[in-house]
Amino acid sequence: MSIDAPDRTSRDRDSRDRSAPSTSRHGPLDRRWQAVEDRREHLRPAPNPAFGHDYLVEHSGRSAIRLSEDGTPVEVIWRLRYVPDRHILPRAALDAYLARLIARPWSGPEEVAAAIVADIGSEVMPRFQQVVLVLDASAGGIRVTFEEKRPTWSNGALMARLALL
Repeated sequence: MSIDAPDRTSRDRDSRDRSAPSTSRHGPLDRRWQAVEDRREHLRPAPNPAFGHDYLVEHSGRSAIRLSEDGTPVEVIWRLRYVPDRHILPRAALDAYLARLIARPWSGPEEVAAAIVADIGSEVMPRFQQVVLVLDASAGGIRVTFEEKRPTWSNGALMARLALL
């Protein structure tokens, strides 16, 4: 009894070359992930000099962010607070990251804040982080706050003081 081998000369759907993704199916997703990687490469954490202690680090500033493809940049006041774990985020690395972040247009401040939280959570991995963006109050104003905390981390006294700061 012999078993015939499948005909390798025909190009049926199971024998397609899968080594390169098709542009129409994977192109936009690949470009999005490349943009994320390009942003995140600037988030270069440093070792935490006080590992094992819970303390709050706060960075703040102003940036002009485009909230539409053809829109003019909008002034945004931002604040990042975090409780570091094994790494801290040096200000120079944060500034380089933010320069890359604001170089592209965004659909709204919520998308910007969500990207910051995801990027810092992925690269710095703090115990707790909070990102606040405030758009110009004279133009109606909006405040967006994103927070993220590790499920196993808890420091009630620090979190209570955080609300007062």
